[in-house]
Amino acid sequence: MSKRIIRGTITVSLIIFFIIIILYFSNNKENNQTQYYLEIINRKTDSILVKIEVAIGDKFYLEYINSKDLNPVYDTFEIREEGIFCLLTEEYPWYGVGQECHASKDIKYSDKLVIVNVNREMEKLSLRVAFTVEQKVKYKEREFILSSLTNKGDPIDIIIATEGGINGK
Repeated sequence: MSKRIIRGTITVSLIIFFIIIILYFSNNKENNQTQYYLEIINRKTDSILVKIEVAIGDKFYLEYINSKDLNPVYDTFEIREEGIFCLLTEEYPWYGVGQECHASKDIKYSDKLVIVNVNREMEKLSLRVAFTVEQKVKYKEREFILSSLTNKGDPIDIIIATEGGINGK
């Protein structure tokens, strides 16, 4: 009778031990996953104006009006690993001041827009909040008008911040 109790106790103890090990490693794996955040930072005050959780492969958009020829410009960015994001395309109705137009560029035309495949990776996009035109950052259903977040003329950075994981900051 005592051998059965001892065997039963050992079996239960081993089961509990393996459950604890499995739970430990599954929780530890979750804790090592890197979280990504789209941040808009005011460089003048060093304050975070926007911080929203994003995922690798998500897209966000920058929309603005070219202040010289008043054309709308639509930039599409994709979030990559390790705090990198990529300017995939830039779209506008016609070639204006400062727009991509070199023969070596991958440029397509739709009915209403010039579409330039840029594919430029970056860690940071530095801008100045415009005095004369509206600039919007869009992510999913959310929209942020830069001049409503901070003063016109303030320098800002758009970055993908990381937290957690092996390379967490």
